Amino acid sequence: MSDSKKKTALVLIADGTEEMEAVITIDVLVRAGLDVTVASIKPDTSIQPVKCSRGVKIVPDTLLSSLPLPAITDNDLSPELFSVLVVPGGGPGAQAMVASPLVHVWVQAHYKKALLAAVCAGPTVLKAANVARGAKVTSHPSVRAELDGYFAYQDNNVGKSIVVQDTDHGLITSRGPGSTFEFALAIVEQLQGAKTVDEIRGPMMFPH
Repeated sequence: MSDSKKKTALVLIADGTEEMEAVITIDVLVRAGLDVTVASIKPDTSIQPVKCSRGVKIVPDTLLSSLPLPAITDNDLSPELFSVLVVPGGGPGAQAMVASPLVHVWVQAHYKKALLAAVCAGPTVLKAANVARGAKVTSHPSVRAELDGYFAYQDNNVGKSIVVQDTDHGLITSRGPGSTFEFALAIVEQLQGAKTVDEIRGPMMFPH
């Protein structure tokens, strides 16, 4: 996306998505001025609520299958690309995305053309889409065994290091629900700058 255009985000959700990771990320990105689209990956024919991991229901903006597919090219940026593609965790939700060829296409199209951000079990979806081999990532400890050997896994994540950024691969990853604010703010800093992060932290009463 051109810097002259409003930054956009696509947040994927499925039955079993961790609701904190989805909602906190959506909220923070909206506060930062991004145009956020929430897309269900479910194979529905109409928009239906998604039941998240703790029973919270989210009504998506659209179905992923209804969005125009971005082109996977080596050189040109597809106009259908978002500034960031966000993959929340939650075991069953991530597993549904791992099993979805359509999700893989969207991840592949955004890889190195835009920002990819995945939290908790979300990085397993990046592996399933066969992108970013060798990149530095972190995740929820429960899925580390699935990622070791494919990624350069980072596990000494405390404080501000709870978010791992690999700029060479255009990735931001983090560990789980408790790290989602820092995860979302890292996305904001990359897309909107540190000044915007400072502007939204205060009203949220989020500590420095």
